[in-house]
Amino acid sequence: MEQTIKIKEFFGILRKHIATILISAFLGLSLAGAITFFIITPQYSSRAQLIVSLPQVETGNVNDINFNLQMLNTYTDIILQGDSQAQEVQNRLKSERNIKMSTTEIKESLQVVQALNSQMFSIEASSAKSSDAEAIANVTAEVFQETVKDILTNVDQVTIVSSAVASSKPVSPNNKLNLAIGLILGLLIGVAATILLELLDRTVKDPRFVAETLDLTILGTVPEMSTKELSAAMLPKNVKPNSKKTQVKHEQPMRRSRAKV
Repeated sequence: MEQTIKIKEFFGILRKHIATILISAFLGLSLAGAITFFIITPQYSSRAQLIVSLPQVETGNVNDINFNLQMLNTYTDIILQGDSQAQEVQNRLKSERNIKMSTTEIKESLQVVQALNSQMFSIEASSAKSSDAEAIANVTAEVFQETVKDILTNVDQVTIVSSAVASSKPVSPNNKLNLAIGLILGLLIGVAATILLELLDRTVKDPRFVAETLDLTILGTVPEMSTKELSAAMLPKNVKPNSKKTQVKHEQPMRRSRAKV
């Protein structure tokens, strides 16, 4: 029973401060929208798919397949960490595409995505411009295709299955997710502010608080009165506002009648 009363009181507090909660939710939504649409720079992504063929062995077994899959980790390290690979990509981007980037920026914009149980993998590039993302992914794939044989002698052939294409839709930020997060955070902050206001409010609003919490006897209560009620209560009951005027009007005819006699 006590738990039910506490839950009712909690929802009563929320209902009383519903305006504060709604304003906080609106501010959270507005802030998330401002950050999402005006501050965060949209990012575009493009990917090129490749497959690496190794020399065929007459007696193929499971160990050879596992070896091919493990080689994908080596290709990833060459693309993401190789300085010579990044340097060549930087030079080609500058000369062929007029894109100026440092080797560190190129490495940070790249990501290698491996297909499950497959020798195919993708080189994915991200940038603030869709055309730059396409160029970075394609140039990186071309440089890897040309130079990997010099690094790994057991590579037979590298084939670019599909080239990167510029995307018109950014991959980030996620507008709906950011707005939902802003709305939820605003609601939580509004509820927290409401609870804090109630905790800081030391006024007694319910006689039950005095009797049950403080364990004191209530001797009497003073009702809350409006200004109109107070004015009516302060006015003397025996005095009528228009009694003097009425008395004067009655006296004047009496005086005139005495003069005629």
